[in-house]
Amino acid sequence: MRGNTYILMMLIFMSNLNNAKHLNSGFSILELLISVTLLGIVMSVIYAAFFQISNSSLKVQSTLDARQELRLLMKIVLDDLQKVRYLKHFADSYQSENNQKETGLISQRVLGPKNFDTGQIEEVTRIDFHTAIKSRFFPEENYRDPEIHEVGYSLQENLETKSWEFIRREDFYIDTNIMEGGKYNILSENVNKFEVEFLESETALAEGGFREKWTKVWDSDERFCADLKVKENFCLPRAIRLTISIKVNIEKIISDTQVINLCVPPCNKELFD
Repeated sequence: MRGNTYILMMLIFMSNLNNAKHLNSGFSILELLISVTLLGIVMSVIYAAFFQISNSSLKVQSTLDARQELRLLMKIVLDDLQKVRYLKHFADSYQSENNQKETGLISQRVLGPKNFDTGQIEEVTRIDFHTAIKSRFFPEENYRDPEIHEVGYSLQENLETKSWEFIRREDFYIDTNIMEGGKYNILSENVNKFEVEFLESETALAEGGFREKWTKVWDSDERFCADLKVKENFCLPRAIRLTISIKVNIEKIISDTQVINLCVPPCNKELFD
């Protein structure tokens, strides 16, 4: 009986010893290398996916921010242009060859930023006008705001930063020079195209509708714009077409174009006085 018990205990001991040896044997170098390699591959895939998602999210967000900025700029400029005025009584008062009072709208073509696609320097619009709005830049003067101001828009290069700045100028009081004076505020550093076009005339067609003639320059010349001898010669255009482009990044640009009517055909000159 004792002999059988002894044999049984020896079998149990040997079994436990074999299990212990198997557990203590660990991984071989080859198994360890394979495990590390697989782990590296998995981590690379996860990192690449995360980086791609993160980069895409940043691009989407930058595009959304640029579109919001573009909508805001379009609204500001169009609100000002919608209420452009030719001040006939202001132009006629104390008018002489040496003291000419400018009013209405003056738009010129000036050199602007390079075109990203062609590398050529393109022309942009510089525009100055009188408009019947409340002041944006003189909040301290709101209690005595005349609601007729000089306003101008232009793209100007900052020689220190080598960047182009989209600038709004506002003069609280109107004076003889419609193109100078007042405060200058930088609205954006991302605008690379600012173009304003003007509907000069509309010719009725026999089959219906109108044939439009647009121009990129305008001058409400006080000597001629109110001359009744000149047929269809108005101080202001019939409509204005505004185009603004904004850089999202080096490779992407977004743009918007909108048209506002200043009169409905047939235009009456009295609407501009």
